Amino acid sequence: DDIALEPKWRLTAFHGVQVEGQSSLSGAKNLDVLRERLAVSMLRRVRKDVLAQLPPRSDTRVPVELSEVQREAHDELRRPVAELVRRAARRPLAPREFTRLMQLLTTQRMICNGMAQLRFDEEWPRIATQKPTPALLEGLFAPKLSTLRTLIEQIVLGQGRKAVVFSQWRNMLRCSEWAIRDLLEAGGQRAAFFTGAESSKEREAAVVAFHEDPSVSVLFLSDAGGVGLNLQRAASCCINLELPWNPAVLEQRIGRIYRLGQERPIDVYNLVSEEGIEGRIATLIGQKSALFAAVFDGSTDAVQFEGQGSFMQNVAKLVEPVEGAVDTGVALEDDASLDEVVLPAIGTSAEFVREGAGELCAPIAASEGPIAAVMPALPALDLRGLTVERRADGGLRIDASPALAGPLVALLESLARSLREGGSEVAE
Repeated sequence: DDIALEPKWRLTAFHGVQVEGQSSLSGAKNLDVLRERLAVSMLRRVRKDVLAQLPPRSDTRVPVELSEVQREAHDELRRPVAELVRRAARRPLAPREFTRLMQLLTTQRMICNGMAQLRFDEEWPRIATQKPTPALLEGLFAPKLSTLRTLIEQIVLGQGRKAVVFSQWRNMLRCSEWAIRDLLEAGGQRAAFFTGAESSKEREAAVVAFHEDPSVSVLFLSDAGGVGLNLQRAASCCINLELPWNPAVLEQRIGRIYRLGQERPIDVYNLVSEEGIEGRIATLIGQKSALFAAVFDGSTDAVQFEGQGSFMQNVAKLVEPVEGAVDTGVALEDDASLDEVVLPAIGTSAEFVREGAGELCAPIAASEGPIAAVMPALPALDLRGLTVERRADGGLRIDASPALAGPLVALLESLARSLREGGSEVAE
């Protein structure tokens, strides 16, 4: 309906809540008017409305104990994270500080997955051609791999079901496939991949094989496969090797198999390192899901967007003292002491940038020089399909798909704004 909404020029003016002195929006208002105008041309059908047509779904939080090596590496980063949170309570974090905070939090999440992922470039050449013996698995300090083996043995080999396995990081998926390969081969089974690293032809072949080949019983997916795939006729089990920050992303993953057309009961297993940052992320995801339901299924006339302030409140909850925990460090008083905190080796910086912070942000892990100090936390973008043409007059022409155009414009505007705000620092 071309006239269901106001003209585009009026949308922001009438529905946007402006941040004083800035061009960004802090929220939306007059939502009742939007609902009324859209009512004649929009049908919102939420999952609970068709619950009678869907099979039962069981969600299980699988606790995974950290190894001592993981625990030490994880806790070493709590002090600099806590210091940045304390700074944020006094003043807004500078772009450089916010990027550093995201690096630290993402590294903690990778540690929770296992030191094998964190040290992938070092460990993979050593283990790739070996069988995952108990001793070798223990030496990788990645208990989730052993937990996954147990689940695959019970569900795929024991019950004869197919499973989808999600992770934000492809290196974690590679380690996981290696960890279960011998089990699958012993049962005449194999796994396939659907991630951003495969070509579109390879991804299509993987999906076809997962549906039609009885021997392809496990499909490993990154969040590139979290949307747009219909796998409900192939699999009835979803295993999340870690939880994403955003509960909507989690539901998108599960929604690949829990959708109309699914006739079997669904089992969802979320692997959570309870002692690390993951345990608190899991709690926050539950709170966010409840808030989402209250806003979008309610009748409120306004909504406040989450900005850095509310994000920092969530981070503060992640790093607040745990009962019985001991503070092992002193506060970091300046940027120099913050920079002295060395992050463990995280493999290729390209993967860290591309997949490390996922839907929340992609830190510039290897940036150096004055530009890095004012670089914003950039969203992770799939730039395939983007073309850049240098024109004769010295300008540039950028062609992007509609899905990429919005995030790309936001990225460039954010970069320009950060450069303007940090202009004096760049000049120095």
